[in-house]
Amino acid sequence: MDADEWIEYILNDPQAIKTLKALGVATSAYALYKLAGYMVRELVLVPKLTVLRDVDDLHKPRKGGKIPGRVIICGGSVGGMLAAAVCADHFESVLILESEAWANDHGSEVPEKREYRTTSEGYQAVVPPRTRIMQYYVANFLQPPVYMALSRLFPNLSEQLEHFGLGPTLAVMRLKFRYGGIYSEDPYTDMSVKEGVPLTFNISREATETLIRRSVKHSRSNIRFKTGTVTGFTRKGDRLGGVTVRTEAGEEEERGDFVIDATGPTQLAFTKALNGAGFPVSPDLRVEYDPNMKYTTGVWTLPDHVRANWPVPGGFEIGVILAMTPDVEAGESRAFYIVTMERNQMLMTSGGWNAPRAAHSIAEARAYVQSLDGQQHLPDWAWTLLDFLEEHEAECNPFYADAKVGPLNYIRWQQAQDLPPNFVAIGDAIMKLNPVYGQGITKTCIDITTLDAVLRQIPSNLPLPNISKLFFEREAPRVEGLWDGTRANDYGWTTTIPAEGEDLSHNAFMRKWGRDCIFLGREDPAIHKIWWNVNMMVAPGTDLFSPRIVVKMLRKKWLGW
Repeated sequence: MDADEWIEYILNDPQAIKTLKALGVATSAYALYKLAGYMVRELVLVPKLTVLRDVDDLHKPRKGGKIPGRVIICGGSVGGMLAAAVCADHFESVLILESEAWANDHGSEVPEKREYRTTSEGYQAVVPPRTRIMQYYVANFLQPPVYMALSRLFPNLSEQLEHFGLGPTLAVMRLKFRYGGIYSEDPYTDMSVKEGVPLTFNISREATETLIRRSVKHSRSNIRFKTGTVTGFTRKGDRLGGVTVRTEAGEEEERGDFVIDATGPTQLAFTKALNGAGFPVSPDLRVEYDPNMKYTTGVWTLPDHVRANWPVPGGFEIGVILAMTPDVEAGESRAFYIVTMERNQMLMTSGGWNAPRAAHSIAEARAYVQSLDGQQHLPDWAWTLLDFLEEHEAECNPFYADAKVGPLNYIRWQQAQDLPPNFVAIGDAIMKLNPVYGQGITKTCIDITTLDAVLRQIPSNLPLPNISKLFFEREAPRVEGLWDGTRANDYGWTTTIPAEGEDLSHNAFMRKWGRDCIFLGREDPAIHKIWWNVNMMVAPGTDLFSPRIVVKMLRKKWLGW
């Protein structure tokens, strides 16, 4: 039967026609379902839950010219400087008030020398120049939105990287993730640095802050730095009129048309400044819990001959070397990481929940790793590396930085009533996340990108409209997933002290769903890539509940395959 006869046969067969119609309806319904899903994701979820649609506008010329006003930034750390860079593109002048003189006077260059001390336990520590930064010498884990933001805010970023010798630290984002000791391949294996590939900087907190401060000073002439501690806000009618600041010369007042709290964990606006200016803030806005967590980072400087004989496949390269992550369901509360950074540094981090004893030598590190759940899955080179480091421990003479993670909190500013219209908070002044997840600076980049998008919506004149309401309502859905996800993980440990009104079962479903996604991803690279993109904040968290994942998850649970 040729094609024409086959077609005629089908057209004369009522049952065949009915079947074709059913197939057509099913195909059309499936196509519409896929189209609807795509449109909801791209037009609603991505713009609402991520900054991917806003980040390209950073540092673009403002329509209508700059606002003829002055911005006061309370705090000159990472959040304050990035907020200042954004505001300098929208306002005529910006003032950063930073309490530590060292940051303003010397913080644009990495110190050549460090001041060391010996602890009572006999290991070497260092005195950080930034006394208010808990983890000044730890490895920063900068998800791709950080590079997206910085590369747009600072067009000369590559020059600044070269100035500090940080060019080699720019690389394709890789986790080298081991959950229960089992390695999960990163979805981006091509290490070519190019457009469209998730990129990161493999640098320390010290280098990150210094890079940003120098980039700000060399790119925004309308930003001024002043040393002083902000002690309160002043009121002018229905809004803030400026701040009071304590300097060496005494108490002073600085006028401002827009005030930003970037005081970090101090959370000045919430704790006293707004109340003191006559804008009552309810204490119920802050949700707080304590993960009861400690960790230690050993910082090594590796000589040329050590790097030349590096016993890791592929030789010495900057980035994550080994990442052993905790597993709640297996009862393992401890983590272990080895990463290499700028200036030929290697950082070794150990610690976790329930305040475990961390490692302050390679002998202690080896015993620590041997006691971890999943250590039996580690490759031989991991143990060889520890032996190799022990051989060179004396000449590398590492120092150790201990950190205790205090209470973590989220101020739900979007629920506040009658905030001054010319006020916002940034970074830890909104939400203090567990630093072990490495999301703090990434969250700050989400905040400042959101702020830039809001400022582009308002006219270029004074008085300002209600920026506070516009910003907090837009920012909240973009960061609440970070709070819910990390809190769910921290609640997996019985030693965590939950927030008032909650118990440790809160959000347990989210924790278990994420773990199940990790295990599914070992069998399905597409699911692993979805999980990876969500955790790297280049996709909305709702992607983890796509029909593809839900169906596979239910099939696995009910049918076992």
